[in-house]
Amino acid sequence: MRYLLFLPFVFGVLAVASAQEEPTKTALSSKEAKIVDEINLSDADIEVFKDQTRQKVEEFQQHIVIIGSKDQPDEMRNLAEREALKLFIDGAEMESSVIRPNGSIQIQSRPMQNYLARLKSLPYTAVVIKFYDLVYISSFTKGPDGRYYSSATIIQEFSGFSGDNLVYKDVTTKEVEIILNLVEDKFFNEKKWQVLLGNIKATETRRG
Repeated sequence: MRYLLFLPFVFGVLAVASAQEEPTKTALSSKEAKIVDEINLSDADIEVFKDQTRQKVEEFQQHIVIIGSKDQPDEMRNLAEREALKLFIDGAEMESSVIRPNGSIQIQSRPMQNYLARLKSLPYTAVVIKFYDLVYISSFTKGPDGRYYSSATIIQEFSGFSGDNLVYKDVTTKEVEIILNLVEDKFFNEKKWQVLLGNIKATETRRG
């Protein structure tokens, strides 16, 4: 287990196809669909994107640690919140889980921006979030929409304090959806693969 420090991270993407002239919108849509359908990643490409996925997940974890920490300056927490959102596909949601006093587990799904804002304002005097070192990434598989999909499994330990007293603690296993999307780089006039994070599910929660 380790604390994660905030480090700036810039991820690379692999160019795979060149954009062509745009005769009509209909022709362009058909052409793009054909390009996406025909592009397949090699095993070497997959390994590159698995490395990028691991880096993205770790970057997200770093942001979560900062957002949750009430010891960090507001400017740093707000910056981490904005940077964290850039890692996700539009519409991504986060499942959060809470162990109730009777031992039952309550799970609620929120839009990612709402989850991060709520994390920043939790009613504890101190919040400590740790992540286990292990990050398991599944193989990428091509979906019917031409994108490649994978998942990353992470384990998070959450502790909430009131003064010096620990009042809540749990350990949650989470599954992060990974999306490898083909996007157009208008500056270079070409297609590139981009790793994005998607929905995050809470698959198991236990007392810490």
